[in-house]
Amino acid sequence: MIYIFQDETKIPKAWLDKASELQKQLEALKTVEERKEFIDKHKAFWGEIKDQLLGMANDKCWYSEAPDAVSDWHVDHYRPKGRALDEDKTPHDGYSWLAFDWKNYRIAGSFPNSPHKDEKGNTRGKWDYFPLAAGCARASWDQRDFGNEICLILDPTKKNDPKLLTFDEDGSPKPFDPESPIVKKKVETTIHYLFLDSPRLIAARKRKWRDILDWIQEYRDSTPDEFNDCTAKDFIRHERLLDRLSELTGPKAPFASTARACLRANGLAELVQAPEELNVA
Repeated sequence: MIYIFQDETKIPKAWLDKASELQKQLEALKTVEERKEFIDKHKAFWGEIKDQLLGMANDKCWYSEAPDAVSDWHVDHYRPKGRALDEDKTPHDGYSWLAFDWKNYRIAGSFPNSPHKDEKGNTRGKWDYFPLAAGCARASWDQRDFGNEICLILDPTKKNDPKLLTFDEDGSPKPFDPESPIVKKKVETTIHYLFLDSPRLIAARKRKWRDILDWIQEYRDSTPDEFNDCTAKDFIRHERLLDRLSELTGPKAPFASTARACLRANGLAELVQAPEELNVA
């Protein structure tokens, strides 16, 4: 997971105007049932900007960073529009007033977003889940203040959230700071509900890690041991390899956060770009 800048300039004005009109119509409805029926009637609307949302993340899932060319992309409502489930499956009214708010949308692959069974038979996937820390007051149709909400699923549009999640050499996700109970809980909850430890994701990250290791080794072997022995070609090769490592850890690269974790683990943390770098227009 890396930070995603939500660039409104990429959303067509015609779509924004229509969203504003739909929001006005939604606000005029009096009952939960009427609002649900209205939202269901227009459920294809948010799919109209799927390509623009994909572009903001360089054609990757916002949650897993996986490119996916074989299954449908989902436009996930980060705060669920219909109902919101706690960790214990207690249902709450969803955030229906955010149904047409594009800032609540996240592009997700099918594994992170829809129900799947893991190897133990547990159902994984974000689906309708939106667990909050114990004691939090949920926002509601009548009280729309998110100030008291502490969501336990990391949000790629918050600059600090992606920093809490990292990976090891086997491709497994883990907390960046396991000594912090807050970080540990948020990361473990995120891994569970977004199925970030699915075998296919772990395998893909492991391949990425090995690829970065190969480039690191080539980088370290690219020059003589002594500066005075370096030739013009060595300087050119050194610069080229720095550029390549930058590309492999940049926002356009699949599993960039795994590549950055590999650099940190191998003493090259200085080459890691800031999470928001190059994402902001």
